[in-house]
Amino acid sequence: MIRAVFARFTAPELRVSAGWRSVFGLLLAAFCVAATLSTPAAAPVRPPDALGLALLVVPSLAAGWTTAAPRAVLTLTSFAAVGFYALGYSGIFAPAPATTAVLGAASTGFGIQALAAGAAVCVGSFVAGLAHGLAPTTAAVGPGWVAGWTLAACAVGEVLRQRRLLREQERARAEDAARRGAERERLRIARELHDSLTHSISVINVQASVTAHLLDRDPGRVPAALDTIRAASADALRELRSTVEVLRRIDPDGAPGTEPAPGLSRLPLLATRSQAAGLEVEVADGLGRAPLAPEVDRAAYRVVQEALANAARHAPGSRVRVEVARDPHALRVTVTNGPAGSAPSSGTWAGLDPPWAVPAPGGGTGLVGMRERVDALGGELSAGPHRGGFCVHAVLPDPGHKETSA
Repeated sequence: MIRAVFARFTAPELRVSAGWRSVFGLLLAAFCVAATLSTPAAAPVRPPDALGLALLVVPSLAAGWTTAAPRAVLTLTSFAAVGFYALGYSGIFAPAPATTAVLGAASTGFGIQALAAGAAVCVGSFVAGLAHGLAPTTAAVGPGWVAGWTLAACAVGEVLRQRRLLREQERARAEDAARRGAERERLRIARELHDSLTHSISVINVQASVTAHLLDRDPGRVPAALDTIRAASADALRELRSTVEVLRRIDPDGAPGTEPAPGLSRLPLLATRSQAAGLEVEVADGLGRAPLAPEVDRAAYRVVQEALANAARHAPGSRVRVEVARDPHALRVTVTNGPAGSAPSSGTWAGLDPPWAVPAPGGGTGLVGMRERVDALGGELSAGPHRGGFCVHAVLPDPGHKETSA
C-alpha cells in the first residue's frame, strides 16, 4: 500500500489529480497536528496557537504538490520548519512535511536541491535552539534526527527515480524491438510477394508483347502464346495464394508456420518458364544428393528466380547460364546472361524480329531483395555487368552439407 502511494506521488509522468494531492496533504497535516498536540512539551515552550498550527498545516498541504513544483515546495516546507522552531514551538514532527518534500523532489531528479533543503532545516533548527538557550548538545539532537531522515528520504527517492528510469528504458527497448520486428515483417512480406510474382509477371509481359506481334504476322501461333500466359498467370496466382495463406498463420513471434517458396528442386520448371519468356536457359546442376537446409534451398531458388526475371526484363531474348555448385562449406549460385537478343529464336519466337526485345526502363528492388536474403544467412552476393550482359553470384553457407560430408 505504502509503495503504491509513493509510486503514485513520485512519478512525474503520472498526472496526479488535484483531489489526490489535497487528500494526501490533508492526511499529512492531520498527522502532524495530532502528533504535535499529543507529544509532551519540552523547553523552550510556546503553546501551540493558530500560527503554530498554520506552520504545520500549510507545508503539509503543499507537500502533496512536490512532484509538480519541487523547488517551490522545498523552499516553503524548509522555511516553515525553521520558522516553527525559531518562534519557540516544540514538536518533533514539524520537519515531516519537509522530509516528505525531500523524498518527492529526489524521486523527480532534484536530489541536490532536496539535500540543500534538508541541510537548511538542520542548520536553522539548531540555530533556533541555541537562540532559545539550549545547550549545543541538546540543540543538536533534533537536527541530528532531521539529518538522518533527510538522507534516508533522499536515498529512497533516488531508488524510486532509478527504478522509474529503468522501467522507461525497458519500455522504450520493447517499443523499439516491436517497431523493428514490424519493419522486418513488412520487408519480409514485400520480399515474398515480389519474389513470387516478378518472374511470372515478366513471362506474362513478354508473352503478351509477342502475342501482339503474332496477331498481325501469324495468328495461328497466338494460342500457344496465350497458353503460356495462362500457365504463368496460374503459377503466379498459386504462389500468391500460398504466400497469403502462410501470412495468415503467422505465430506470435512473427515467424510463419510454413514457407510457401519452393526450392532448387523446381529449377527445371523455372528454366522452362524462363524459356517461355524468350530466354535460352542452360542449367548446370552440381547439387548432389545431400539435402539442403530449407532456408538455404529457398534463398538459392529465389536468387535464381530473380536473376532470370531480371534477364527477361532487361535482356530479353538473351542466353542465360545457371550454375549451382556445392562444396563442404557453401552453396554457390551463379546466373550469367548475355546481351539482349543473343539467343537464337525458337518455338513461339521463331521467325520474329526483335522489336519486342527492348530492355525494360528503370530499376526495381530485386537486387536489394536478393542481397537481404543472402545477408540474412550470413552469405555474400555480388552482381554487375559481365561481357555485355550481367552476372549474379551468391555464396550461401551450407552447414548441413558439411555435417553430412563429415
